[in-house]
Amino acid sequence: MEEFGRRREDWVINDTPLLLGIVTFDLRLMNLNRSWERILGYPRAMLAGKPLTRLIDQGEHATALTLLNSRPAQAESKPIEFSLRCYDGSYRCFEWERRPAREEEGVFISGRDITERKRMETTANLQKYLQSRKSERPA
Repeated sequence: MEEFGRRREDWVINDTPLLLGIVTFDLRLMNLNRSWERILGYPRAMLAGKPLTRLIDQGEHATALTLLNSRPAQAESKPIEFSLRCYDGSYRCFEWERRPAREEEGVFISGRDITERKRMETTANLQKYLQSRKSERPA
């Protein structure tokens, strides 16, 4: 079905709030949807074919590599969390799911932005810590 000159499948894939794409076994980003532009601020052409590790802080490289090293075919595989650097230099945290993409020789990935949830968790943890420190002070 065509809708305003676009196939419905294209509309769904490109307008989803998820980052969708393929990471090849040499860590190159391929077949990215438009959400990469909208959420991270990079033109897709700037990311296509580039290593995923260019967007990841050095301290999170090992976590990101589990996208490829774990067995994504397992139904119970757990999501992986790591952040990506945005075009403006800020970072957004994502929860990643993955599935084999055999014909592409890589892994199909989908990333859900969980930045706000992480901020709320951090704030709550800081408040708990401060409360515990306050209650430990002698009167």
